Amino acid sequence: MAYTQNMTEGKPFPIIFRYFVPILFSCLLQQLYSIVDTIVVGKGINDMALAAVGATGSISFFIFGFIMGLGTGMAVLVAQAYGGGNYERLRKAITMGIVSTGTVSLVIMLAGIVFMRPLLLLLNTSEVILEDAILYIVIILAGIPLTLLYNCFSGILNSLGDSKTPLYAVVISTLVNIALDIFLIVGCHMGVEGAAIGTLIAQCCAGGFCYFKLRKITFLHLKKEDWILDMKLIREEIRVGIPVAFMNSVTAIGTLLVQYFVNRLGVNYTAAFSACTRLTGFIMQPCAAAGMAMSTYAGQNFGAGKMERILQGIRSSFWLAISIALIGTVLLAGFPRQLAGLMLSDVENINLCVTYLRICGGMMWAISFLFLTRDTCQGMGFTFVPMLSGFMELAARVIATIALTSRIGYNAIAIAEVSAWVSAFLLNGSYLWLKLHKLIKSGKETM
Repeated sequence: MAYTQNMTEGKPFPIIFRYFVPILFSCLLQQLYSIVDTIVVGKGINDMALAAVGATGSISFFIFGFIMGLGTGMAVLVAQAYGGGNYERLRKAITMGIVSTGTVSLVIMLAGIVFMRPLLLLLNTSEVILEDAILYIVIILAGIPLTLLYNCFSGILNSLGDSKTPLYAVVISTLVNIALDIFLIVGCHMGVEGAAIGTLIAQCCAGGFCYFKLRKITFLHLKKEDWILDMKLIREEIRVGIPVAFMNSVTAIGTLLVQYFVNRLGVNYTAAFSACTRLTGFIMQPCAAAGMAMSTYAGQNFGAGKMERILQGIRSSFWLAISIALIGTVLLAGFPRQLAGLMLSDVENINLCVTYLRICGGMMWAISFLFLTRDTCQGMGFTFVPMLSGFMELAARVIATIALTSRIGYNAIAIAEVSAWVSAFLLNGSYLWLKLHKLIKSGKETM
């Protein structure tokens, strides 16, 4: 039988930490094969191919961020139902989540493929890299059903306290992706399409492995009546998921606007920005893993009505967040040139990365605390304020970019990024503290 974990009993920190470690390795491995894509494309083809792939990064974040955010509604309700021991509701949450998220995802996939060229042109994408960028992102979008199924299966397992199976799935996916990158790009000289195809096949392998494990959990065996349309439950999932989806999308819009300004600076800046975002994305994965651990922990305990225990978990995770931030600071601020050199060949492009990485490295505490507080709110089902924080991130990025780019150039992009982290953390942290203490004081077990 597959492994599950009830987080409503026992000392909070050991439970959270045991759950956190596999998620950490999963996140790092997912970023690793993203970085391997970057290295193989940049070194195996050239920096312009890397710029083409990088030019689609913000668009991918926008589209997949919305889809994954919508799926949060299902994951939160699954975690709460499991914490409360309601397996019938748990199964219905899964089926209705698949129906609602799947329908929306197919519409987004078709729209994205049709309108991709105008969108890339709107973002000032250079004609030098435009065709490669379109080729890469269209292949990725065509694989949305595969990505959706993997995220759905992995999300269910995480909600049940099983962070090990998704880790094993990512190990398989990473190995497959690395092998296919080398074979398709270096061996078969396929170009950027080789990286896209390798990513989709790897996702398919990971999704298949998670599904195989889910079949072993007896209370997850779906019945015919579980598929009967339940609009009330779908509305509840949408109520939780839509704010997260909009938060991700609004954050992505900010990134798209930043990408627009970067593209205006020139292709070298686009290549440098691509490398910087991949590197910072990799370094902040421990922060994301800690947030995901707290989200599941908070969801299960909220479902069980244990508010004081959620607060205990936050306090226990505080020192974990600080430790993670310190490690990220040492890596980004201490070794920026070496890290950039892993992906880029041109010395000018590498030089553009150095100050950016140092600025982000010095503010790792903000992103670490942001993930911790925001994901806890989402795990409890309070997703509206995290959505508002997405608008704050958008405003911070756009204002800082517009105000500072003409004065300090590319370094303004890094300042815009960390400004978004700080503003979003302050809002989520304040709300979580007030909301949780209010629930504890009033003795409420639900909203």
